[in-house]
Amino acid sequence: MKAYEEIGRKLQKAREEAGLSQEELAKQIGCTQASLSNYELGKRRLYLADLQRIGQLLGKPVTYFLEETEEEQPIRYDLDSIMKEPHVKEIILALRDLKPMQRKSILDYILWKRSGGK
Repeated sequence: MKAYEEIGRKLQKAREEAGLSQEELAKQIGCTQASLSNYELGKRRLYLADLQRIGQLLGKPVTYFLEETEEEQPIRYDLDSIMKEPHVKEIILALRDLKPMQRKSILDYILWKRSGGK
């Protein structure tokens, strides 16, 4: 997920937790509802000073918006550990029956998913 999108997602979550509509928060921070929507969608960049002010209004430190959460950090495994995971052996065995280009497509898909593809 891109940084602006992640900040926007956290902004939306904090706003909803505070029980505010986009219009209400936009009014408090001095922007339009459309601008706030673009911030929440990650389509528009928020400056740090604005993010700090929004954080104060929503009762969140600026680090709430900037730090990775545990759920966003990938879990790293060594090869022995990953081989014990459900379905891994099944996936590897299924790869034997695929042509090289099909295997490459599977790898491309995995890399796309790992990079945040939806």
